[in-house]
Amino acid sequence: MPSGDVAMGNHLEDQASQGVLESELEPFFELGGPAYRLMQRIGIIKGIGPSLGRRIVAFIAITWLPLLIFAGLQGDAIGPTPRTSFLLDFASYVRFFIAVPLIFAAEIVVGPRIRAAGLQFIQSGIVQPADRSAFLAAAARARWRRDAILPEALFLAAALVGAWVITVEHLSGLNTATWHTLRANGELRLMPAGLWYNFVAVPLVQFFLLRWLWRLVIWTLFLWDISRLRLSLMATHADRAAGLGFLGIAHVSFSIFPFAMGCVFAAEIAFRMQFEGLDVAALRGMIPLLAAYLVFVEVVTFGPLLLLVPVLARVRRDGLRSYSMLVQRHNQLFRNKWIEGAGQDSELPLGSSDMSSLIDLGDSFTVVRQMSIFPVGRAQLLQVAILACLPGIPLAFLVLPFAEILRLLLGVIA
Repeated sequence: MPSGDVAMGNHLEDQASQGVLESELEPFFELGGPAYRLMQRIGIIKGIGPSLGRRIVAFIAITWLPLLIFAGLQGDAIGPTPRTSFLLDFASYVRFFIAVPLIFAAEIVVGPRIRAAGLQFIQSGIVQPADRSAFLAAAARARWRRDAILPEALFLAAALVGAWVITVEHLSGLNTATWHTLRANGELRLMPAGLWYNFVAVPLVQFFLLRWLWRLVIWTLFLWDISRLRLSLMATHADRAAGLGFLGIAHVSFSIFPFAMGCVFAAEIAFRMQFEGLDVAALRGMIPLLAAYLVFVEVVTFGPLLLLVPVLARVRRDGLRSYSMLVQRHNQLFRNKWIEGAGQDSELPLGSSDMSSLIDLGDSFTVVRQMSIFPVGRAQLLQVAILACLPGIPLAFLVLPFAEILRLLLGVIA
């Protein structure tokens, strides 16, 4: 067979193999699962896509709309106090109109980026052909975990309990009557809005959040499987992470979740500033809590990549040893030729390739020394921190007059 036909045949075979691989990885992370299949059966999700708009409308119709109706019927749409007024509850607006829709939107923001990162292990040659079957087996295990019924059943049970003990109001120590309070002054209040809030609305919010945390665990376990393969990593890679820098970039997309949570926290603080006199001094007291929250956010966002630290540490250590030996041999030959005079009679050092190779080897060794054993750069860490804090910026308008804020901004620009 002519060599051109052989090359064409190999190319077509590679394309076919790549197509099979992409079809294997296509649904392995974000789509699927028992809740996803249930929403398909009842018509909330059409086909195999995320159906983002339909899901948001259905969620609001199941959660916020009944709460509005029940609060109106019990006289708490606008109650005697801001806390007992459903329509003045900023956190509820954010929770149902922003936070959960952002969690749904993660399937088109986070999912494709994580799936592409998984595929890049093969596309870039990091996973060698001999380990391709092991790689696909890891992807199959990820799909099995995603489709398992038990985890989501446990999440639903945890959400039903968490709706009573893991809420912004409970964690902040709020002990006053609200439009959704079921117990006041030691007495049980069987109010429709409170029952729907605690048994339906909040559990759904927490369930979808726990479901995405499970997705993060699935991805973490997938990375653990990949870290045990014989990865082809280069200590001299320009990304300073042996070729795994794409993972840090992909993980920035997870910041959609701290952004959503930040919106809920900011709304609660805004309510307290607007109606309950929370002042700047009290906000300063929250700075340590904010710092702890940012650390938590960074750990959750990039924590799974810690599994690759031993792999990258080994690559860096081997690279330093190999390139140190190579530089030593090259420098010794360079010294013998140009310093001790072996090559001075026959040629001049100006323009010599020996000079270029000396510089190139030095640059390569510098790259190896600068290689990070954690595939996340400062830019990615800063991006996540900014996105987590971004919802709090509008609070400045409740603390300072607009003219003062404008003056401060102009001072920064100037």
